Amino acid sequence: MSTPPPQSRGGDRAEVVHERLREAILSAELRPNHRLVEKDIADWLEVSRTPVREALFRLVQEGLVIQRKGWVVRDHTPAEILEMIEARAGVEAHAAYLAAQRITEAQLTRMEELIVTMEDDSVSRLRLNELNNVFHDIVTESATNAVVAQLHRRTKINYWNLNQPVVFTPADDEIVNTQHRQLVAALRARDGETASRIARQHVDNTGRIIRDALGLT
Repeated sequence: MSTPPPQSRGGDRAEVVHERLREAILSAELRPNHRLVEKDIADWLEVSRTPVREALFRLVQEGLVIQRKGWVVRDHTPAEILEMIEARAGVEAHAAYLAAQRITEAQLTRMEELIVTMEDDSVSRLRLNELNNVFHDIVTESATNAVVAQLHRRTKINYWNLNQPVVFTPADDEIVNTQHRQLVAALRARDGETASRIARQHVDNTGRIIRDALGLT
């Protein structure tokens, strides 16, 4: 595991541990079925075992970790992944609808900058995934709805942390890039209905790629 985050104080430690472990799971630093040992995590993050245990319980509630003779990174079943994709489409669509009414010029400009970078063929797939996360996080943040933000986090499955490889073809990337530009255009036009429709299509398209890779129907 990589370098630990800066030390925090008091009750903040459990939050820091939770965020660091969550990031490690969603970025594939910690793979499905990886065993999480409290002492090892405490040593890694330079904290006591109490905030580690609290963070692990939170990750269980979020569906990222299970208790199985200790703590283990959860390996989602095909049915769970399909349900997550379906829920994600609704969350992203409503976030885009709200964002069309509330997004700022600075946020729109940042999304446009991200699109330019993501369309650069020299960008690695790992970096592309990171930028894509930032892009969609801006939509959710601009919706300024705490419940939507919570659901957005809860329905997040990063396809590069699945047990089966998910490959995006150049044609898939072209569709993604086009949808990103269409979404920003709808947000700029303050057209919530169109933004919502494009956001849903975008998730459905990614869902199709994941379903094909995992052999889901």
